[in-house]
Amino acid sequence: MTDARLMGMACVLCGSADYPTDEDVIPRWLLRAFDVQGTVTVNFCEESSEPQAVTTRPNPKILLRGGLCSKCNNDRLSRLENAVKPILAPIARYAKPTVLDLDSQRLLAAWAVKTLYLLELAVRQQYPGTRLVEGYEPSIAETGWLLGQLERRPARQIEPPPRCMVWLACWDCSERCVVNYAPSSAALPTPNSGEVVAQFATLALGFAAFQVFTVDYVAATRHEAVVWNTRPPESIGPAIPRIWPHLLGAGDVSWPPPAFPNGDFDRLANWDSVLRRGVA
Repeated sequence: MTDARLMGMACVLCGSADYPTDEDVIPRWLLRAFDVQGTVTVNFCEESSEPQAVTTRPNPKILLRGGLCSKCNNDRLSRLENAVKPILAPIARYAKPTVLDLDSQRLLAAWAVKTLYLLELAVRQQYPGTRLVEGYEPSIAETGWLLGQLERRPARQIEPPPRCMVWLACWDCSERCVVNYAPSSAALPTPNSGEVVAQFATLALGFAAFQVFTVDYVAATRHEAVVWNTRPPESIGPAIPRIWPHLLGAGDVSWPPPAFPNGDFDRLANWDSVLRRGVA
C-alpha cells in the first residue's frame, strides 16, 4: 500500500484519484441500529491483554477520509452493504437467533474482510502514533482481489481472498462499548526457514464478533508458506463457528452460539490463550 493511497490521495481499492470520498468504515446503518445514548468507547487491543481506548466520543464513527473514489464507495461497496444489512443488523444489535445458509455465511465473511481492511487503514490515518502496536496493512494483492470480486460478481457471491478464514462468535457487548478491535500478527513459516507475515484480527460490533485471518496470498504461495491454524481449541471451538471457507460437508450455521461474557473479550481474541499475542 503506497503512502498516497493511505493518505487519501488515491482510492485504496482501485487506485483512482477521481472524486475522493470519505468512507464510514462502520456503516451508518449499523451505527443507527445500535442507537447508543451518551458517549461510547472504541477499544483497540493489540499485543497486550489490556484494551486501549483510542477514543471516547458521542458515537463510534470511524472515517477513512478521502479513502475511496465515488464509484468504489457509492456503487461497488454500496451493493455489498445493501446485501449484508438485513442479515448483520439484527444479529449485531440484538443477537437475534437466525440460521445462516452458505450464501449468508460467505456474504458476512466477505463483508468482515472488507471492513477489517478499511478499519486498519482508517486507524492508521486518523490516529497515527496512538497505538502501542500497528495492525496489519492489507496488501495490493488482497485489495485487488476484493476489487475484482466487487466488479465481476453479484454481492451475495463475493468471496474473500484465497487463504482467508473467517469465524463468527457472539460477544455479550456493553451498550457503551459497541466497537472492539484486536489486531494481532500471525506468522506463516516457509520451507526456507523464513516466514510470511499475516493478520489474525477480532472485530466485535455489538453482539457479532468476527475473527479474520488474512494474508498476502500471492507472497504466501510464492514462498510455499504453510496453512495457518484452521480450528479454535476445543475449550471454545463450539462458540466460534467458521463461516469461511466452508468445511467439507458444511451446512447452515445456527447463530448465536454460546456467548462470550462481557469480560472475556481477550479470551476470544487470543483463542483461550492458545494463540500467543503477536505469533500464530
